[in-house]
Amino acid sequence: MMENSRRTGALYSLALLVEVALFHRHVLFLRNFTFPWDFRGVHVPLATFIASSLRRGELPLWDPYTYCGYPIYANIQAALFHPPALAAALAGAWLGPDLMPRLLAIAEVAQIWIAGIGTYALLRRLGARPGAAWIGGTVYELGCFFASQAQHMGAVGAAAWLPLAWLCVVSEGEPAPLLAVALAMTILAGLPQAAVAAFGSVLALAVLMLIFRVGRRVVPVRVLVACVWAVLLAAIQIAPAAELTRHSVAKFRAEWLRTGGGIRPGALITLILPDHWNVFDLAKFHGPGDATFLYLYSSLLGLALALAAMLWKPDRWRRVFMLLTLGAALWMLGDSTPVGRAIFEALPVSIRIGIHPEFALEVFALGMAVLAGLGAHQFLRSRGVELAVGALIALDLVAVSSGRPFNVSSTAAEPGMTRDSIDGSRAFAARLRALTGAATPPYRFDTADASYSWASSAALLELPTANGCDPLAPERVIQVRLSFAPGARWGTCYQVVDAASPVLRLIGARYLISRAAVNAADFQPAGEFVGYRIFENPRAGARFFLTGQARVARSLGESAAWLHAADFDPSVAIVEAPDGVFAPLPEAATAGRVEVLSYAPTHIALATHTAAPELVVATDTWYPGWQAWVDGAPARIYVADVAFRGIRVPAGDHHVEMRFVPRILWISGLVSALALAAALAACRKRALSVSRCRGG
Repeated sequence: MMENSRRTGALYSLALLVEVALFHRHVLFLRNFTFPWDFRGVHVPLATFIASSLRRGELPLWDPYTYCGYPIYANIQAALFHPPALAAALAGAWLGPDLMPRLLAIAEVAQIWIAGIGTYALLRRLGARPGAAWIGGTVYELGCFFASQAQHMGAVGAAAWLPLAWLCVVSEGEPAPLLAVALAMTILAGLPQAAVAAFGSVLALAVLMLIFRVGRRVVPVRVLVACVWAVLLAAIQIAPAAELTRHSVAKFRAEWLRTGGGIRPGALITLILPDHWNVFDLAKFHGPGDATFLYLYSSLLGLALALAAMLWKPDRWRRVFMLLTLGAALWMLGDSTPVGRAIFEALPVSIRIGIHPEFALEVFALGMAVLAGLGAHQFLRSRGVELAVGALIALDLVAVSSGRPFNVSSTAAEPGMTRDSIDGSRAFAARLRALTGAATPPYRFDTADASYSWASSAALLELPTANGCDPLAPERVIQVRLSFAPGARWGTCYQVVDAASPVLRLIGARYLISRAAVNAADFQPAGEFVGYRIFENPRAGARFFLTGQARVARSLGESAAWLHAADFDPSVAIVEAPDGVFAPLPEAATAGRVEVLSYAPTHIALATHTAAPELVVATDTWYPGWQAWVDGAPARIYVADVAFRGIRVPAGDHHVEMRFVPRILWISGLVSALALAAALAACRKRALSVSRCRGG
């Protein structure tokens, strides 16, 4: 009997695989197609840098190309510790980073398939027949969430493990280690807002089970313990990301958020009319808000089965999932409803900025899928009818939702950035790489009046820039950029507006990319490709320089005010230090000389030659974890010129070394390793216990 059940499960799992492969056929099997938007502009560059680093035998800890240097391991969007994403990066390191878009797409589709299998297993645990469980799995893996959110790898990765988490909860919180692992995977996937929705849903499910008496009183306690365990398992990502948040503009997010955000109520129309807002043709799109959050279609038959399960003599389990789904719907609408607005206004800002209620769509989508499966079990009594209805639902979702702008992008129509081309021009990429690579370390480029994809693709192109485009943009680097670009302190990407700013010389921006002319005497034309112009500033400062002049600031605000001043002089360093910590420099008549002996992402070696004590300034981002030595003796790294590193060197010839040693990563990694060891031990103990029971 058990063997037949396994064979049946394998057949339905294969059917789910065929469905998801058919749905994403463009991305999986056809050339010149990939997932759109953030997938191309955020996830592929991050993963490509990780793969390239591993291919060179380096740990991907520090990205030297973005924001004058960036702790990539701490950027949760990089998903460095998420097993599917890491497996794709390892495959890219082996097969070649050029394959990263396809490898990442395979990893994403594989997780969507896992979501379908998990939903099937959850419905089987709830007593649904195999055919009905397959219908639920189909509705979830091909339905609204995965169809519309393909660009967000983190959202897909979190939603993929949600059915397994619910399965553990409906099994009365057992096994707790597996529930903890499933929840940890939602964190490591790289989108905290989706993880918040997953954690909230399992706690709500446990409480509803208690209310409707389909679970014991211990279930909420077990689930709460598993939530804490999951946080410990994911500590290797949580702790570094929290540190980066403290040093980034993310802490200012409440300044541009409304009370909470959320999906617009008009999205509910698409449950029946999928293209009501013209989301299939974005040139005609006329809906409120983001097009990807205005798509809730999960098939008409799936919706009918879910509504039938809710409205026709629902049993206790159907009441549980009905309330969970309705609660998710209310939550995902956010501040669009009076109730949601009141809740978000009551929340502390520090909590509100991390929620993003629209990502509760994953909970709503899974709730609808479970209800559809339960409805199929209740009303489709024949296996043949189940198979027919399931096939119709799959065909409906493939025909209506597949190949739409929110889940497929043509690289032939929109070439964008690749490792070797810019907007389809290999010559442009080769020329810019040759120009910046003429020095060690490479010269930096910046942009004015250019596509914002430049900022997020620096690591992909392996061309260093002081810009970037990330919600966790370093606060200090953004303050530097505000000296030549007006904007708010919470901004993440600022192009050059004042090309005559002396700060551009300070950061070593030798090349400026623009579609229009650059009105600054320092910048001269140096080439033109595919509508872009390259301008060169031969006076751009060196990446490392010595100065005998410094003024001391007591805070970031004070140093930023001096940097933004009209009379700022790049030759006079601004050193941020408490009173008395930084002794005045003797102000030598002529600055000394610095040589770059070696330059790598996490290790820099310099030789300094000075007639008097001076400050060597590295225009690479200051960040906790960087350590310095002068002639082998530990040396303090000061914050110089708002965002960079400064090290005092005595007179004479000296060897200066800087290494990136992120202790928080190793400490949090130890916490995760211990939590994982405990989970494995608990699973082994449970397996032995089950084996003894069966043997007895």
